[in-house]
Amino acid sequence: MNRKNFLTALVLIIVIGILSSCAQKNEESEEAEELAFLDVKIQTEEKIELNKETEIACFVTYGKEKVTDADEVKFEIWKNGEEDHEMLLGEHRGEGKYSVKKTFTEPGTYSIVAHVTARSMHNMPKKEITVGENQATNSENNSKDNNEHQSEHHNHHGHHHSHVMIALQNEQTYQINTDIALSANVQLDQQPLSEAQVKFEIWKENAEKHEFIDAKEEGNGEYKVVKKFTEPGNYFVKIHVQKGDIHEHQVEKIVVQ
Repeated sequence: MNRKNFLTALVLIIVIGILSSCAQKNEESEEAEELAFLDVKIQTEEKIELNKETEIACFVTYGKEKVTDADEVKFEIWKNGEEDHEMLLGEHRGEGKYSVKKTFTEPGTYSIVAHVTARSMHNMPKKEITVGENQATNSENNSKDNNEHQSEHHNHHGHHHSHVMIALQNEQTYQINTDIALSANVQLDQQPLSEAQVKFEIWKENAEKHEFIDAKEEGNGEYKVVKKFTEPGNYFVKIHVQKGDIHEHQVEKIVVQ
């Protein structure tokens, strides 16, 4: 091989090496982006003093990034067994923390749902707290009241896994009398959870009838069902996930027009 051909071959080898390195970095970057997930953790005391101003907060992250520019953060708060729900707009306090101030004037067991929309995703984790004296008694009584409003299919929720993330990957408003594909992304420790048993529990607000639909796995932690709504109104979609000792659920609210 003469000197000219040698130099040409050397240049080609260098160019191919650079291109391969760039392609590998792009693939790694795309993979990291694909695995990123909107994570929301509610932070508040589980036992709250009566008539004392309390901070209710949540921390929002997307992958390793602290989300400081969420589209919307709201805290839905209600006393278990009662229909009145209070919706408070959370304010960003820095470092991905959003919070509100709340003073509870009645003892009992309360539920808190953080509704967070960011990065074209929606997550709404739930946490229960007890307020005031006789907390254990109030918790038991209100738990019974709450269960009466639920389907017999989910009186027992199984073992809790705090690192299981479930999010409905769709719009919040849908058209009546149209086949609608509802899909959920399910992750365990920020990795897609596959081969799980996933059901969508759907019911209209204030209605006693609940419909259960088995979801089909689409791959990469995505589970989907198709549903046609024949009546307009507010609906709740509860996504049940089971695999081994994992039994988790996530509730989403949608509107049908």
